[in-house]
Amino acid sequence: MSSLSSQNQQRAHDTARSNETTWSDIDKSRLYGIGSIMYSALTVALHPLTVAKIRRQVTTNNNQTTFNSGSFFQNYFRGLSVVVSLAIPARIIYISTLEFTRELIDTNTRHFIFNPPPVMAAYEKQLQSLIPFVTPFSGGIAGGMAAVSSQAIIVPMDVISQKLMVMEDSVYRQKGSAVNVMKAIIAREGYGGLFRGFGLSLFTSLPAGTIWWASYAGVKDQLNHYADPNYPMEIPVIARQGFVQVTSAFSAAIAASILTQPLDTIKTRMQVANGKPVFFSPVSVAKELASTSGLFKGLLPRIGHMGVWGSVLSAAYEYLKFVSRKDYKT
Repeated sequence: MSSLSSQNQQRAHDTARSNETTWSDIDKSRLYGIGSIMYSALTVALHPLTVAKIRRQVTTNNNQTTFNSGSFFQNYFRGLSVVVSLAIPARIIYISTLEFTRELIDTNTRHFIFNPPPVMAAYEKQLQSLIPFVTPFSGGIAGGMAAVSSQAIIVPMDVISQKLMVMEDSVYRQKGSAVNVMKAIIAREGYGGLFRGFGLSLFTSLPAGTIWWASYAGVKDQLNHYADPNYPMEIPVIARQGFVQVTSAFSAAIAASILTQPLDTIKTRMQVANGKPVFFSPVSVAKELASTSGLFKGLLPRIGHMGVWGSVLSAAYEYLKFVSRKDYKT
């Protein structure tokens, strides 16, 4: 009877999840082709938010650099070419790792819960009570692994683009190109300078990716029934879907931003500093963390940045997965 009940519950869960698009359902060439165009367009549109966040984080009482001598485009689209060119391969690595890992963990975890080994058969009901946590668990682990896997491209991109973002106007007019910045870094610090803050970036991206995707997946899983066309509510379905998407993304952004902001601030300061970074030893990092002054600068722009990015990109990505299905017909 217990085995039959487990099979029925598993069948119910499988039916409820049958409309979800998994990694094995996706035409990869279509996903990467359409996704590259879509992601590039969104990157251009949201780049000013990134610039505002970075400048806020590096501004101190002794460094009140202004960036108002040029037009809005000249001020807030610095470093865009670097970000667009390197973010595409980074995003391909990120998405591939995220979706493959999430599906692998989710499928195997659910199989384990509904088909426990004999030694755990007595705890069948307790195991099945964990079902609501499977989605955020698989999303969190996959998100952390995806964030780490793309850092080999993300870090050099950040180092070069962020230096362009915070350059004095007079210096930028003379040397404000990605090639000049890269040459200057290599001449001063060697190729290792392009990977400044790599260790801390890994240390930051792992919890940030884990927290964001776990929070996003968990909140969305709890709210998804509101977006069901059959849910008894007079509000249009598209409005309900938008509410679920935005609420999930901003909840994830708030949690990830607050919990990882000090590390992100230290990483940014390391990457834009001239000369040898001062935060290499664990002792110096601990001292910087102990003194919280300035470590939460840029928190609101970062929440806005992650929230808007998350809302737009997650909505775009859900649509992208839908049109990239192997069985999709135009």
